[in-house]
Amino acid sequence: MTLYEGAVLIADDGRTVTDRAEIAAELERDLSLGLPLEAKARHVFVAGDIAEIVVDWSIDGTGSDGKHVHVEGTASDVARRGADGRWRYLIDNRLGTAVRQPA
Repeated sequence: MTLYEGAVLIADDGRTVTDRAEIAAELERDLSLGLPLEAKARHVFVAGDIAEIVVDWSIDGTGSDGKHVHVEGTASDVARRGADGRWRYLIDNRLGTAVRQPA
């Protein structure tokens, strides 16, 4: 959660999540798979201390239950550089390019 600053996370169903505990729970779902996340930046656009990041990502491997796991998407995120020089998410939209119905 240290990578988030007053953040908004867009859930897979399109809901806007702002509660830090709920954001943590959403992130824990992927972390609990115990599999590596592969991410490749497609675009990074920076204007001062704000950046838009488009990232192709995937989680692939065998889960703890022995079943194959494959999750992927293209994220569209917005980050801000803090006074300490670190970038933190303002908007985390892991399925940012997916066509979804509004929640």
